Amino acid sequence: MNHRVTSTDLILEKALLIAKKEGVDKLSIRKLASACGIAVGSVYNYYPDKESLVTAMAEVFWNNIFSDQERLYHHGMSFTQFLEWYYSYLYAKMTPYDGSWVRDLEGKIPKEATIALLMQILKEDEKVNNSIWNMEFQPENFCDYVFTNIMALLQSGEANCRFFIYLLENLLYE
Repeated sequence: MNHRVTSTDLILEKALLIAKKEGVDKLSIRKLASACGIAVGSVYNYYPDKESLVTAMAEVFWNNIFSDQERLYHHGMSFTQFLEWYYSYLYAKMTPYDGSWVRDLEGKIPKEATIALLMQILKEDEKVNNSIWNMEFQPENFCDYVFTNIMALLQSGEANCRFFIYLLENLLYE
């Protein structure tokens, strides 16, 4: 038996459960209201439209996925070694969800913190051949590209990113 859900956090929790089970695209305000045991209009008191609900869901989802990512880095670790660990970490965290989560919530990824972390690790990797950087190929664009490709690999369900790492190693290191 469903009990009434009448708080923002509990409504959001129910929305996440529905989306995890059926996919983000299958979530509707009507379905959510029914699952919460409240009127459709009550959901709109908390979330004025589905977009604001999905935005709130994305924030919770990505914060969970990216939590503790800084703890994966250890001083002296190479950029590509970190990426391999990082990918395994993200893959394990995202395994309960299908690839549609990345696609459906992609525009809401808080990637700035991750790009900054990748930049820091890239700068600290003393083995990187810094002569590869120029006006058109800069570290920040490179880190954005790396992050975008990691998300694409996760969306496609790839269990590892070894081939991508191989390409990066051949680019970054002499």
